Amino acid sequence: MSLLDKQEITEVLYRYARAVDRKDFDRVADCYFLDAIDNHGGYIGTVDGLIEDMKSRHATIDSSMHYITNVLIDLDGDAAHVESYCLCYLRQVPETPGAPQARATIKCRYVDRFERRDGQWRIADRIVVFDESVTEAIDDGLDPSWVRSRRSSADPVFTGKP
Repeated sequence: MSLLDKQEITEVLYRYARAVDRKDFDRVADCYFLDAIDNHGGYIGTVDGLIEDMKSRHATIDSSMHYITNVLIDLDGDAAHVESYCLCYLRQVPETPGAPQARATIKCRYVDRFERRDGQWRIADRIVVFDESVTEAIDDGLDPSWVRSRRSSADPVFTGKP
């Protein structure tokens, strides 16, 4: 059973990353229990407050990619202590169309306590431990004819269409 539990926990982490990157805040909330506390840098509090904080911080971010790696899970019955590495790329909307954009690259770790309640693993407590944040000006050279990522339910992962 422990491999299945570990896979379920890992998938919660991956669903969290996708939900943040697609600004699917209802799915972000689904990764937590309602009484969970998140210490997320400038925000410490409940999931409802975290979602409002994310909506505000991500309002000017036009591209977000969270990579979850090095997931280590120590199971203890219906609890699990989980450490995972996260590399985030957050690109700001340009100040004027065609201008260079600011991209933050953030290295951090999620130190989580997961619990299994009613057969579901979710985050019960999270501390985001930061290693570094670097912001640089970039010019997006993506060919306009290529399929672009969307931070919404219009993304091809949901529609199956470009």
